[in-house]
Amino acid sequence: MRGLRSLLATAVAAAVVFAFPALASAGDLTLEVSGDCPGQLTLRWSGAEPNRPMAIAYADTRGFYVIAGRCEGTELGLSSIGLRLIVVISSRSGGSGRVAGRAGTPECGGWLQLVVASGHGAPCVTSNVVQIPE
Repeated sequence: MRGLRSLLATAVAAAVVFAFPALASAGDLTLEVSGDCPGQLTLRWSGAEPNRPMAIAYADTRGFYVIAGRCEGTELGLSSIGLRLIVVISSRSGGSGRVAGRAGTPECGGWLQLVVASGHGAPCVTSNVVQIPE
């Protein structure tokens, strides 16, 4: 997993996104992945509420994992198998952006999803689930 962590940054601040309450579903929030695995990948997102904390989660398989804790009840389209937060970043001023880097062979074929902490007392929002190219 070291390669994918390097791809996106460190997960040291991963708990930040879960400091926001509640449940939400995907709407206009979209995530796309392009590139070669192993190799260079680019993740692009759009439709996020601007300037909000946002986490990128990884799992080995798709599924239905329900987050416990402060984002309790938020359902991911990822399973618990290999589930981990990769990074917490900002959704940026326009609500869209990208990150790029290298991913190693163990990450190829895995799955990614965004979780964005909405403002104004609104719940967390999840994106579509995307597969890392094999």
